[in-house]
Amino acid sequence: MKNTLFFGFALLLLSSGESHAQAHIVDCVSLNTNMKHIESLADSGQYRQTLEPEKKPFFDFSKQGPFSDYLEYERNRILAENPKGRLPCPIATSVSTHLYGDKSLQVVDLISPFQLNAPKNKSEPTHRGVLLIHGLTDSPYLFHDLAEQFFQQGITVRTLLLPGHGTAPSALVDVSQQQWRIATRYAVAAMLEDFDTVYLGGFSTGGALLIDYLNQHDLTVAEEAKIKGVMLWSPASRAKSSMAWAAQYMAWFKDYMESSGDIDFAKYESFPFNAAAQVHNLMQRIQPEKLAYVPDIPLFLVAAQADQTIDTQSTLSLLTHWHLSGARKSKEQDTLIYYGENARLKSLSRSITVYNPTECRGDDYCGSIKGISHTATTNAPTNPHYGWGGTYRSCEHLMGTDNYRVCKQTDTPILGETTVETLHDTPQLQRLTFNPYFEQMTDALTQFIKTTQ
Repeated sequence: MKNTLFFGFALLLLSSGESHAQAHIVDCVSLNTNMKHIESLADSGQYRQTLEPEKKPFFDFSKQGPFSDYLEYERNRILAENPKGRLPCPIATSVSTHLYGDKSLQVVDLISPFQLNAPKNKSEPTHRGVLLIHGLTDSPYLFHDLAEQFFQQGITVRTLLLPGHGTAPSALVDVSQQQWRIATRYAVAAMLEDFDTVYLGGFSTGGALLIDYLNQHDLTVAEEAKIKGVMLWSPASRAKSSMAWAAQYMAWFKDYMESSGDIDFAKYESFPFNAAAQVHNLMQRIQPEKLAYVPDIPLFLVAAQADQTIDTQSTLSLLTHWHLSGARKSKEQDTLIYYGENARLKSLSRSITVYNPTECRGDDYCGSIKGISHTATTNAPTNPHYGWGGTYRSCEHLMGTDNYRVCKQTDTPILGETTVETLHDTPQLQRLTFNPYFEQMTDALTQFIKTTQ
């Protein structure tokens, strides 16, 4: 009750203009630019705690209700519990334009799960759909750029909002990976019920959830035949940190591994120990030696050598296991997009199609990039929030240092992955949040769709 009153009072100040520091926070863009306010938020935790609704909406994933009911439930939950949910957010994407036209947007419009219906095409009578599942601390906004690519190919796009996401970081303090798995099972079942041809895609934790789901071998032969491809971007295979196992024990004593201002409307910045513990437990379920079943479904995988969140070598081992398992007729369609040195791929089977993009096509940003980060693969350089010149700069790894303000405000940012070497050479490094090779990746993705459908 005490926290509820505090945050309600803080929001009242925000709207009334009684606090000079907050008076200029009028939308999700100014939230990212008022440095005085940004630096105070990490201490106040204003956006770290969920709001307490008068009546909590409830959606029962165990009952296969219509996906439209699920979308309505999640939107209402975001409005009830997210302290930034109703904040104006003038960041239009092609997806938001398809969904809402020219209406004035709020945060809820950009982070809610959505269904983007592709126009019916007489030359493509098969009803095709793709399900996209985001990563830990993310939201479906992460897929706005990729969703447009599928939409242009006549594929209806659905996204899932994982339990504990879309509101505030405190919602991850008590969440379990079992809840994520139940939600995934519901969303996949809805896809198989509603579409003739299905693709499944996941980023990071979303990718691990799809691998785990398929490993359970709960699909009938007819259902598995509907799934024409699995697409994984930086899938959570094994944590880069060798201490990931300890997170579950630290969660007994402390809620947050990192406490930040949470000014990114589309992603949590504060990071609970429990969140790390749950994704670690999930990753343990999908280690190659535990994958008893690999379906005969083509795999499209995107990975970066410099990734500091996930161990890319473990991801390549997972790909090898998938590729070589059983008598897979679809193995020739397995595809890897790899951002790194070709020498690291010597052990891969030659029957995997490998793309190793090296030509950066954005003259204005190519010279500013040092390595492809874990957070970069799904976003286009033109993304109005995460792209080059976007409204958000990822500098949380510098929180509490003198370099944080420089990273947030410099006119000449250097972007990349937060490796020890890169941070040593560039102490004010901004973590890369877009893919400079997005166009080449989507070209390969288009070819994958054509080949597998």
